[in-house]
Amino acid sequence: MFSPSITAKESTRRFIAKIREVNPKIKVTLLKQAYQYAWNAHKDQLRRSGEPFLAHPVAVAIILAEQKLDHITIAAGLLHDVLEDTDATIDTLRETFSDEIARLVDGVTKIDTFQASSRQQRQVETYRKMLLSMARDLRVIIIKFADRLHNLRTLKFLAPEKIKAIATETLDIYAPLAHRLGMARIKWELEDLAFKHLHPNEYNGIVSRVVRDRHEREKIIDTFAIPLRNTLDNEGVKAVVVGRPKHFFSIYRKMSQRNKPFKEIYDLLALRVITDSISDCYHTLGVIHSMWKPIQYRFKDYISTPKTNGYQSLHTTVVGQGGHIIEMQIRTWQMNQTAEDGIAAHWLYKDGKMTHPSKDDNALTWLKNIIEWQKELTDSTEFFEFFKVDLFHAEIFLFTPKGDLITLPKGATVLDFAFSVHTDLGLHCVGARVDGKIETISKELVSGSTVEILHLESKKPSIDWLKDAKTSKARSAIKRWLTITGRQESIDLGKEIVQAQIKKLHLSISLKEHLPQMLEYFNRKTEDGFYEQVGRGAISVNRILAYFSSRRVKKPVGSQLSRFVDSLTGRSKKLHIGKDDTMMIRYAPCCNPVPGDEIIGFMTKGRGISVHRKDCSYSLMFDKDDERAIEITWEGNKQETRKYFVNLELTATNRKGLLRDLSLSLDNCEAEVVNCTLNVNNQLVNGSLKLEIANSRQLKEIVRSLEKIKNIEKVFRTRDKEQLVE
Repeated sequence: MFSPSITAKESTRRFIAKIREVNPKIKVTLLKQAYQYAWNAHKDQLRRSGEPFLAHPVAVAIILAEQKLDHITIAAGLLHDVLEDTDATIDTLRETFSDEIARLVDGVTKIDTFQASSRQQRQVETYRKMLLSMARDLRVIIIKFADRLHNLRTLKFLAPEKIKAIATETLDIYAPLAHRLGMARIKWELEDLAFKHLHPNEYNGIVSRVVRDRHEREKIIDTFAIPLRNTLDNEGVKAVVVGRPKHFFSIYRKMSQRNKPFKEIYDLLALRVITDSISDCYHTLGVIHSMWKPIQYRFKDYISTPKTNGYQSLHTTVVGQGGHIIEMQIRTWQMNQTAEDGIAAHWLYKDGKMTHPSKDDNALTWLKNIIEWQKELTDSTEFFEFFKVDLFHAEIFLFTPKGDLITLPKGATVLDFAFSVHTDLGLHCVGARVDGKIETISKELVSGSTVEILHLESKKPSIDWLKDAKTSKARSAIKRWLTITGRQESIDLGKEIVQAQIKKLHLSISLKEHLPQMLEYFNRKTEDGFYEQVGRGAISVNRILAYFSSRRVKKPVGSQLSRFVDSLTGRSKKLHIGKDDTMMIRYAPCCNPVPGDEIIGFMTKGRGISVHRKDCSYSLMFDKDDERAIEITWEGNKQETRKYFVNLELTATNRKGLLRDLSLSLDNCEAEVVNCTLNVNNQLVNGSLKLEIANSRQLKEIVRSLEKIKNIEKVFRTRDKEQLVE
């Protein structure tokens, strides 16, 4: 096809002949035009292997044709490199062909002109562009898969570091993405080729073992397949029973994850049963379980609860004679096509006609969610990590009280479930009933559970929620809320900090009079922008003091008298906390300060003020840091509504009724127990309590009450291990 003496006309003829050989029903007029355009655009270019560059787009087009894709997708595959590697422009493609083809080619093209600070950032922006293009037309990623497949097949001509980078990216992004879109055949080949280049020794070892054990494996498979075919025939079930090959990377992954040698990977043996109807699938399942003993925990019904990529099948693993274990997959012909071709099946030719995906297609829904979430992730590294996490996850299946199915990644929490139902429900979530049991927002969920979300309108997200949220949707919604709400809270906090410094210095001039000069000094255009930077810690207290010093603002005459009056009247120069705290005030978990404790605050960049007890080891480290230290005090409000966490430890001698007395004591003190652990060793009891309390007065009351319990020897507050006294 690419002989030096061959003409463009003859080369086009051979290409069309090859395409018709693969798919006789394809329309070829557009393909001839696209081929001749690509011929002229790439005619003077060579690949690293020395062959004509056109060999690559032709190979991509043939891969697409082998998948029985439409003529527009194949034409775009022929042209997919012209924008990146030739002088062609998107306008030229639009004029020569169509908006549709120009859009597909542009969607596959990398972002090289983007002014990025690093190669990774440019790569991430390319992924973003690809995602947006996929959302408009999923054929973009199908072309990209074909492009990546052929590149992997010819990767040996590149430098070793380039080979490693491409193979790693394939396993990190493209293979999981193919899985997400249900394209199993593409996924398997991408994984095996990348595995071959990344780990050649392990790859060759597994291949040699698979080839060497093939005949033995086929004999074992026949001991299952032959009797199953005969029984299904007798039952009147039309079915095809075939051995299903395990792919090399799949074997390697199982060996690595389970830390087992090749010979101990028992599920290398697999059968696939393809039937004409769903009822035949379940009939076949019954036949299989009547013939062999099933392994209960290995059964999965993906027909009644399909995976998010549209995959449907019954999975069961059974034990046969000699202890041989085999996995069986049971599905219809349509399910089998969807499993192997995924989203690409929508563009397959069927009886000369082409179908398109519906708007509620699972792949499109997932893509739309990804597009929405990525808008909130401005940091390239964060986007890249969340993108990979969303691609890789295993799934769990959960139910609402009404019986609606919710699919979430493995490891998802109550908080993730709440956001998956509705964003507002997530923002006000306080916990859930999971199978009737009350659980916290951090509770990790398991498949099959029924989850009823509990919520309060007064509940608001905090930055700590990000630790409990695992899904991109939940995390992006929390971050969006924190950003919008946090800005106003940063402004309010910043204004309070500046006012406190003016009071501290006993300046005669008001904040309003200072403001124009302060904005100019700190290079801020707006009042809110200035206060926000102060509240977030970007402008430190020390810099504010430096401003006053640079302006030589003098304290008024009588400042000593003013301070004396302050001390007599109780007027404070400190920030007050504890009454209506914003999320910019954070109570340090290292010492868990509560009202009544002596405290000190430290400015943190982007997270407001961190509050520590003055006797906390961390506060001793920072109390000389004038740049960060903030004087704070508790708000003098008797009607405390806020709750604070505190940790207690106790030691006691075990006796009958000790736990009952402990519970009664805490109940009498109106202490809310968050967590309680008691360990008994040789009659010695060591206990840990996590409580929600209002202030140090209540804490002292709790400690005194616990110390009065018979056999309790010691009660102290952690983490400083300092015993509480009056």
